[in-house]
Amino acid sequence: MKYIDFNLKNEIKFRILLTMSTIIDRIGEFASKCRLSIRKIEQKIGAGNGTISKAIGRDKDIQTKWVELFVSHYPEVNPIWLMTGKGEMLLNTSVNEEKKSLLEEDSSPYGFIEKDQHQEIVDSLKLVIATLERQLNEKERIISLKDRIIKDLEDKLK
Repeated sequence: MKYIDFNLKNEIKFRILLTMSTIIDRIGEFASKCRLSIRKIEQKIGAGNGTISKAIGRDKDIQTKWVELFVSHYPEVNPIWLMTGKGEMLLNTSVNEEKKSLLEEDSSPYGFIEKDQHQEIVDSLKLVIATLERQLNEKERIISLKDRIIKDLEDKLK
């Protein structure tokens, strides 16, 4: 009797692990289709770096709380598809169209970048501009001094 219970427990564990790994793979499929980085998904659901990315394609499972948070933060994902692979990935076409329009609106020459990365780039460029302006002002000051020295030397020659 205990032997049967042990095998049944192992089979249940195996099925849970198999289901969880396919859920992870579907999360990866969603990310790929919507052009989202796994890291962005991890950040959005509050998971640590690598919580999902290390599980994808490695037959690793994740805690159910991450699946629950994924579903709550990405309501456009069909939970039946996520759990079973049956049905459409996304629940309705208006969400699909919204995603497509967001993708089409991206006019960044560098591709998709996070808002904080965008701000970091802007801040860096502002620093570069300020440095170049200081260098330009210094060069203008040097040219002005040089012109004054030339004028003084010309006056001495007269």
